[in-house]
Amino acid sequence: MATIVFDFDGTLHDSMHIYRIALRRGYAWLVEQGEAPARELTDADLAANIGLTAKEAWERMCPDIPWSVSRHAANRVGQIMHELMRDGTARLFPDVPEMLTQVKDAGHTLVFLSNCSTEYLAAARFAFELDQWFARYYAAEQFDWAPKEQIFETIRRDVAGPYIAVGDRYKDLALARAHELLSIGCTFGYGSEKELSDATRLARAVLEIPLLIEELAATMT
Repeated sequence: MATIVFDFDGTLHDSMHIYRIALRRGYAWLVEQGEAPARELTDADLAANIGLTAKEAWERMCPDIPWSVSRHAANRVGQIMHELMRDGTARLFPDVPEMLTQVKDAGHTLVFLSNCSTEYLAAARFAFELDQWFARYYAAEQFDWAPKEQIFETIRRDVAGPYIAVGDRYKDLALARAHELLSIGCTFGYGSEKELSDATRLARAVLEIPLLIEELAATMT
């Protein structure tokens, strides 16, 4: 049996469903404060932020605005997303509960690893009743926003391997490369197939993941 290290946003969580609402409100606040020019934020522009820390996302999107200013908008975005989690607006990708159940029932250990805040993790854990599947949770804020490959050192001490990393962005594959892990790149998320080309396997649909995990786990024995 393996320990499956799951990314959350863009892999399990259909983040854009609430992120587009929250980020546009956060950016509108910057415009109102005279800190940013009015502009249209396209879904493609927003989707590029999924999987990044808040600081990385704002520096990518608004490189001319110092973090000392944009962090106030980032905090607003976070609070709006937490509210949308709590009121039931947020949603997982279709078939995610069935997929997670299949993976757990096969005997694997599921671990949650995300570049998110502890408050966001708590909101997601409650909103989607994640405890029925996940044995451990790791949010980047707990580790002073360290990259996933550094956080994995703690995971390795806490949970026995072998390990398979599952995610939709290059940061998930950076984790896999750094620790020589087998990986599944989720092309149904927000990373392109080119971005995920180094993954051991590609999942083009959620329900492909259990079969791919079994294929990879079989190579570990």
